[in-house]
Amino acid sequence: MLRVDRSSKSLTSLSQKSFPEAGWRERDDLQQMIRNSPSAFFDEMGEKLLLIGEEVRLADFVEDRIDLLAIDEEGNLVVIELKRGAHKLQLLQAIAYAAMIAKWDPSQILAERLKLTGASADDIESEIDNFLNESMQSLNQNQRIILMAEGFDYEVLVAAEWLSEQYEMDIRCYRLYVSAEGYVEYLFCYCI
Repeated sequence: MLRVDRSSKSLTSLSQKSFPEAGWRERDDLQQMIRNSPSAFFDEMGEKLLLIGEEVRLADFVEDRIDLLAIDEEGNLVVIELKRGAHKLQLLQAIAYAAMIAKWDPSQILAERLKLTGASADDIESEIDNFLNESMQSLNQNQRIILMAEGFDYEVLVAAEWLSEQYEMDIRCYRLYVSAEGYVEYLFCYCI
């Protein structure tokens, strides 16, 4: 990211920090920022998503949790997995989560949004219905995966590309980084 100085017609690089250097933690900082400002974050990504839940438990007998769960306008459930640094198993983890939620019916999706917002069931159903381009019957016909990390191992990127091209799985990898100018920090993300 560059700072623009129009008067001198110059560009200055902002210092870039890793999440640990910036003192950011995955769940306590990044995830909470997204949870507290989902529209701003998803707009920055260029994604039209409605946040459904955070730390979503998949089943009573599975300890793992989805970092963030959203739906897109077509009713697809979107598994969003966040990592500091790079982690080779991030894609495998997200695929397993997508497979587990593929069996969810609309009532489970509504229940997760209810836990997140505390709004009434009728309000949530109306909100989701208004958000969707399709009817409520379109909920969870397909699943998508969004991986977010500071970096990605080659194995993750090539596997995601192969699954996308060969099997038409919608997997997107977003690189995140923090830039700073003095005490002001900026989060930047782009799709690889």
